Amino acid sequence: MKYALVNGTRQEAQPKLRGACPNCEREAVAKCGQQRIWHWSHLGKLECDHWWEPETEWHRSWKALFPEEWQEVVHVADDGERHIADVKTGAGLVVELQHSPIAPEERFSRESFYKSMAWIVDGTRYKRDLTAFREAVAHGSIINDNPLYINPLTSGAGIFRRWAPLQCAVFVDFGNEEFSIAGFALPKAVLWLFQLDRTTGRVVVGAVTRESFVQFCLTGSELQRLVVTRAQQPRVRYQLPQGRRYPLRRRF
Repeated sequence: MKYALVNGTRQEAQPKLRGACPNCEREAVAKCGQQRIWHWSHLGKLECDHWWEPETEWHRSWKALFPEEWQEVVHVADDGERHIADVKTGAGLVVELQHSPIAPEERFSRESFYKSMAWIVDGTRYKRDLTAFREAVAHGSIINDNPLYINPLTSGAGIFRRWAPLQCAVFVDFGNEEFSIAGFALPKAVLWLFQLDRTTGRVVVGAVTRESFVQFCLTGSELQRLVVTRAQQPRVRYQLPQGRRYPLRRRF
């Protein structure tokens, strides 16, 4: 955990500190070694939230983009079930950051529990994913120009199989890796958005800027989606239906 309660106040891990887990209120100790990022851990081998995964710098860098009070929020269901959301916005949208492999059963359980949520997936976790995904979007068919949606070639890309069937929006983060669409390099780094085409049942792929995703969560502003004109280089512009607060549920 990034935060524990020290004298009732959320605090990051510091050497020799002890606190309490904000979820189960049991004792937590600060782990401040040199091999892993500083974090809080339950005293002993207890873990109160089986959905938790070991945190990496990738997790921390994403969390740091949001207000502290949105990070590691305890979400309580009507029946009393409790889990710690990686990020929960002021509007109630949960953003789960996933680096490790996740079983489909657990993924479906999280989506049902949080209801209004989106995934951000670390696309660099598996070495083969980057090359396969580049091929999938470079040689897939463009099914919509404005905003851009691609019918990807999914046969060689395991990341599509691991996130099927798709129930909510999945944003894949390949960091600053470069990609090409229709023979042109993308103008900037993007998050790749997996969405379900409800007319065909297939996963289609769009692209949004990382900065606009953060601003979408912070302020509700529009996502910057990639737009492509066949004879020109792809570009980024605003394109969303008016009055739609969470375009993650957009139907095609």
